[in-house]
Amino acid sequence: FWLKPVSVEAAAIANLSNLPSKPTLLQLVQAQRKKMAVWRDLTRLRHRDLLRTALLNAFEQDQLESRILQSSKFQPFLGQWVDSLSTGSAKSAGLACREVDPQAVPKQVQEAAKSSKDPEVRWLARRLLSGERMLRGPAHFPSTLLMKGPSYPFQPWEFTYLKTRTGCIRGTELTKKITLPEPKEVPAKDPRPKDLWADSCMDNEDFIDYTKAPR
Repeated sequence: FWLKPVSVEAAAIANLSNLPSKPTLLQLVQAQRKKMAVWRDLTRLRHRDLLRTALLNAFEQDQLESRILQSSKFQPFLGQWVDSLSTGSAKSAGLACREVDPQAVPKQVQEAAKSSKDPEVRWLARRLLSGERMLRGPAHFPSTLLMKGPSYPFQPWEFTYLKTRTGCIRGTELTKKITLPEPKEVPAKDPRPKDLWADSCMDNEDFIDYTKAPR
């Protein structure tokens, strides 16, 4: 079976006939509306991430509250919270999400959380309203580890003595008690999450001077 040869002129005419026609005004308006809708969705998701980060800063990383805040079941409530804060411009809404008070839960979020079937969501709403963060602070260094004994490389007499104390869990006469130095004060960091969109993400192309000839 042989295909009928097609001339170059016929192929060009066929391609031109398949080209889309000039878009109408209605199509342009619909495309613009779709772009605006996508942009609003992106802005809302960005504000939701800012709100989640601000709430996570109120708790420790290994607390149950942090796990629930990052779960998918709490995302609809974060969206409602963002909608209640998005009353002005996008810039003011982003700032409100960054500086949100974890205890100031909107009423619509409270009502939605109370009617939720998930007990963890209802519990987290009560925890946020209580204002008690239950921070445990830095971990206590165990006193049993404040002991320093011989370490490698051993002195000849230390190795000979340690061979006679193999299996001893109480330490040896060579073990001495030590004291930890006081930690230096670390400057407090800004607890507000950084808005990468508002603060503008920079890459190498942002620092290129297009008025000069390339090297």
